[in-house]
Amino acid sequence: MESASLERRIRFGLIAVLAATAIFTAFAMSPGTPGGEAKPAAAATKTGVLKGWPSRKRLATEFLRLLKNEDVPGLRRFLDPAFLLQRGDGSYLTKSEYLKDPSAVYAFQVRNIVATHNGDVRVIRFEAKTDQIVNGNQVPGVWIPRLSTFKKTGKVWRLIAHANFLPPTT
Repeated sequence: MESASLERRIRFGLIAVLAATAIFTAFAMSPGTPGGEAKPAAAATKTGVLKGWPSRKRLATEFLRLLKNEDVPGLRRFLDPAFLLQRGDGSYLTKSEYLKDPSAVYAFQVRNIVATHNGDVRVIRFEAKTDQIVNGNQVPGVWIPRLSTFKKTGKVWRLIAHANFLPPTT
């Protein structure tokens, strides 16, 4: 008889705990309670969108990072409509021309980053060492100077111009 009584008390206790948990959960998640509103899933961060005041390194690497990730939608967002690319061989491309056949970047490093700014314009000078193919040609894996100009449009920084120089003579 004592074991039947013990079993009933355990069952009653278990049912009480489950009921209390259900009531607490229902109350905590009701729309009228603070924090009880259903939270929408965090929106995926769009690539190629730099807000605030990105570091010099972030500005210097974003273009190369998007190329390495073969992120054409990110490139489309990141490159300003007025984007112009100047290559060391004298050729140049507009945004639409560049997006048709972006360079292939497999790895990169940057160093010697120098930045200037005036209002909503930032200019970044840096050297990059890349494992990269441009126009079907392997870029020499040496430190090559680069120059990038960014402008802030609304809350977003966009790359408006980029220049790749020839490798320095040794």
